Amino acid sequence: MSLNMYDVIVLDCDGVIFDSNLLKVEAFENALSTYPKDKVKEFIEFFKNNFGKSRYYMVRYFIEKCLVESLDEEKYQIILEKYGQNCISLYTKVSYTFKFLEFMNYYQKKQIYVASGSDQDELIHIFKMKNIDNNFIKILGSPVLKNDLVYNIVDNHPNEKVVMIGDAYSDYIAANQNAIPFIFMSDYSFVTNKMIELSKVKEYRVINNLGELL
Repeated sequence: MSLNMYDVIVLDCDGVIFDSNLLKVEAFENALSTYPKDKVKEFIEFFKNNFGKSRYYMVRYFIEKCLVESLDEEKYQIILEKYGQNCISLYTKVSYTFKFLEFMNYYQKKQIYVASGSDQDELIHIFKMKNIDNNFIKILGSPVLKNDLVYNIVDNHPNEKVVMIGDAYSDYIAANQNAIPFIFMSDYSFVTNKMIELSKVKEYRVINNLGELL
């Protein structure tokens, strides 16, 4: 299976480029360590099942739905800052997913984008630090919604074929709402069974890792 028929490839970040999903969970657990354990556990389950949504949405959800409190701006900003610091730290030591570098080399003539729920400025910093930023046309992330990120990419390539590779429901939705093909990558996903079933309905491709596209 190759992507030679496509002109533009859109990659999610966590679980597609970096083996970072579990580390992101640890980052949130650490950022919320002063809160009741049952509330944090409830949130972490929600986080895993809704991976790919922005941290801004997630922190708001924790405060309003798990703690059942009105949004407190100071509390909101403190959690965001702690989580952001944890993410910067984890990205410095995180591994690439299986065959990612080979994938990038194989498709180096394609136009490749990142569309992630992670913070855009943070991602750009990390990609530059790892010296892989020049491999991408653009590195895009939150606070812009993933659906809108993908919409803008598709809109910039009106006469070209675009495909998206992701490991989460938010990636599936972004591709589906923008009427482009989706490939589900399962090896690092938190919602494998759900995504396989959804992919069957839409007849989307399912892969274990990027090595299967070489």
